[in-house]
Amino acid sequence: MNEKINFDSTIFSIVIPAYNEEKRIKPVLDDISDFIRFNNLSWEVIIVIEGNDNTEKIVNYYHEKFPFISSIKLPGRNGMGNAIKKGILASKGDYIILMDADNSAKINDMINKVKDLERFESYDIINFDRYSLKENNIPFKRRFPSRGLNFILRALFKIDVLDTQCDYKIMKKSAVQPVINKITVTNAFFLSAIFIYAKKMKLNIIEIPIRYHHKEGSKFNIISTTLSYLLSIFAFIIRHSRFYKYIPNWARNLYYRKFRWI
Repeated sequence: MNEKINFDSTIFSIVIPAYNEEKRIKPVLDDISDFIRFNNLSWEVIIVIEGNDNTEKIVNYYHEKFPFISSIKLPGRNGMGNAIKKGILASKGDYIILMDADNSAKINDMINKVKDLERFESYDIINFDRYSLKENNIPFKRRFPSRGLNFILRALFKIDVLDTQCDYKIMKKSAVQPVINKITVTNAFFLSAIFIYAKKMKLNIIEIPIRYHHKEGSKFNIISTTLSYLLSIFAFIIRHSRFYKYIPNWARNLYYRKFRWI
């Protein structure tokens, strides 16, 4: 049996964005609920739901069994970044644990990694790195664009982070709240924008390798997501440059209406 953890009175909020995840969300809910009950933790789990499948029905079933699991249902489709932001703003914990609905990285592995840190509370963001462990199963079609985007981000913004697109991280809410409030983009670039603003605000970041088992069934289209990501990088640079005032309103509106949510 796993050794019980001891985080004293620290409260964690687990936030999981879920877009049409009825086929993949049960394992992560099983793992998290078992983990919280075994360790007798006063944590909360917030599933932020978009889409029109049975994800909400499944989460409501788990909520009836485990009241610490709750959901936020968002209308329409506004992107992963928007779902994460809504979950963080609604959370009550001292720390945010951000996870993906596919359970590619396990909650127990994440917490055990944190236990190995001498003083986890001294870090504002603990980012989990999927690529430093060679045994991690990440197909080339996902690895190649991810590594390419990471190279671009590190070169342009001087970010010392190896996995800027990872969905798995632990963040001190009081430290990242100002960061989250500054981010307006709602697509997957949201995850990288966290590090750009965190660097500007001089937050303390550590990166830890994590065991990761890629799961098929993601609703994200690799090509459209990558193109949207590149466009968001370009838009971010323009937005924070002296040229932004010359961008016509129709171009700004087109970006926010068509691209920022992908």
